[in-house]
Amino acid sequence: MKVHLFLLSLVAALALCSRSFAAPLYSQDFDSDDTANWTVNDNGNGTNAANFFYDYSTLGIPSAPHSSGGTTRGLKLQANISGSGPASGVLPGISVSPTGQSFTGNYKLEFDWWHNWIGSTSTGIGSASGGSGSTQVSEFGILSSGTSSNYVGASDGLFYAADGDGASSADYRVYSSEKPGSYQLADAHNTYAAGDRNSSNAYYQTLFPAGNSVPAAQNSAFPTTQFGTSLAGAAGFKWHDVVIEKTGNIVTWTVDGTLLATTDTTNFTVPTSGNNILFGHGDTSLGAGTPAATFAAVDFTLIDNVRVVPEPGTLALCLLGGIGIGAMRRRRS
Repeated sequence: MKVHLFLLSLVAALALCSRSFAAPLYSQDFDSDDTANWTVNDNGNGTNAANFFYDYSTLGIPSAPHSSGGTTRGLKLQANISGSGPASGVLPGISVSPTGQSFTGNYKLEFDWWHNWIGSTSTGIGSASGGSGSTQVSEFGILSSGTSSNYVGASDGLFYAADGDGASSADYRVYSSEKPGSYQLADAHNTYAAGDRNSSNAYYQTLFPAGNSVPAAQNSAFPTTQFGTSLAGAAGFKWHDVVIEKTGNIVTWTVDGTLLATTDTTNFTVPTSGNNILFGHGDTSLGAGTPAATFAAVDFTLIDNVRVVPEPGTLALCLLGGIGIGAMRRRRS
């Protein structure tokens, strides 16, 4: 009888634990207009933009992998649209955070990511140099105040960044409050899994093989630049599954199941400013792309199906707690 009661108590405790663990700490699929619940941190003079209810199917982009029912609404971020830029010498950039959110302990930030860019008038998107002004970076991070603009050259938290065209000397980057100019290859606080930051490295070319095509709708609307297929190592023109995982002071950045970087925040020389997440888009140069109308239409970051979930280690602790509860009830009986 005692064993039977113990098992019933254990099953009940574990069922409660499972339900608690399964519930995300935060989620947003952008299928309804959530603009009012986000804080926009823009460093430009109206040259950057955020759209929290963008229908990306208008440019032929398919539903993101984790969307329910084939929906095509997402967060669209752009930088340096007009070329006017912010203050002299500051690279244009924008970041957004869900207003008032705070995530502590161990967790994973998961989402779908797409990077779109303008192609060359001679080779489309199949060019190592991209189109005019094409090289901009998508940004995603944690440990931010949520009220400060994070971009190339400024960070109040920790964020990871990648361009889409593979046309930079550093296509994959890590920025933080202590390194707003990005971590280089040799740093005690950050390690790039590839041992490199350039798309020419075989590690990136295996993860991001050549051959992503421009959606037909973009080719029809902008035939002079939006044609061809991407080069190996370039992450653009395809949906990717991104995970940023925080376990203690160790943070990892994974794309499509492949580790890209590991960051140790233990002894940051400049502490991070908060516990919010961020998404952003930033330019790597001051000049805007041309043709201007095409650039404004096709150079952007898309984010969809955002989830913050407890890190798997939390489940193990919960299971141990459930066993303990069952054991206590058994002794009392």
